[in-house]
Amino acid sequence: MKVLKSLSRKSFREQFGTSEQCLAYLSDVKWGSFYNCKKCKNDKYCLGKSPYNRRCSKCGYDESPTANTLFHKVKFGIENAFEMVYDISTSKKGANSVWLAERHGVKQMTAWLFRRKVQQAMKSSNNFSLENEVHVDEFEIGTPQKGEQGRSKSAHKMRVVIALEYRVGKAGRGYAKVIKDYSSKSLGEIFEMHISKDARITTDGWSGYKPLMKEYPHFEQKLSNKGQNFKMLHIQIRNFKNWLRGVHSYCNKETLNQYIEEYFFRFNRLNFRESILENLLCRMVRKNPITYKSIK
Repeated sequence: MKVLKSLSRKSFREQFGTSEQCLAYLSDVKWGSFYNCKKCKNDKYCLGKSPYNRRCSKCGYDESPTANTLFHKVKFGIENAFEMVYDISTSKKGANSVWLAERHGVKQMTAWLFRRKVQQAMKSSNNFSLENEVHVDEFEIGTPQKGEQGRSKSAHKMRVVIALEYRVGKAGRGYAKVIKDYSSKSLGEIFEMHISKDARITTDGWSGYKPLMKEYPHFEQKLSNKGQNFKMLHIQIRNFKNWLRGVHSYCNKETLNQYIEEYFFRFNRLNFRESILENLLCRMVRKNPITYKSIK
């Protein structure tokens, strides 16, 4: 499998500038030296009707490199789709659908729908729990209404819980999740999904965390002191909010989790920037296709 030596657009276009180059790459990622027919499970094939297709030698099923992937039925050119993935994964400030549509000469809705497909591939695998020292807090997205303070029950706000590894002097990996309320049941979802039982966990004094201490033996609560005791965490919350405002001018409860997944896919790979595009392309190949009708 080829790997980009740099993330420059010139380097990208040298490797993925034509549809043939993109299909060759997809074929390599999808099958490599192993082939298994989707219809009859036969492992022998011959060349298909189109370049890089594989035709089963037993049942005759002809499969393209894009079939059964998130690139399935892309109608604006596979090389254009690859460059959209490049823009979404490597742009420092992110790439919204309006910008993508203008850059790639497609309708804004087309760019938005394909972008949602890319976000599907950015979803966490939930295979790598946060370890060692982990700080947890909550924040809200939305405009507060008059008289609302603190952990309000306002319908105008969206509530998010965030967990972040704390490594000496800097932030490690992180995850976040939209929650219904600040109950221990809702807060516990991110613990169950993303935090190791052996982690040393620190939260503020909110009572919703107390029941979780039974499951996590290394658990400490301390006063926030207006964020001074959770500086690194609050910096990342502020960074996420700034990114969200800058890239996505509007979001609702249905789309906020998608944006969170996108942000932390990139954030958790800051030390592996040169492999982030390859990682995402491979994920898009291995994800089952979704229809535009199923995208909310």
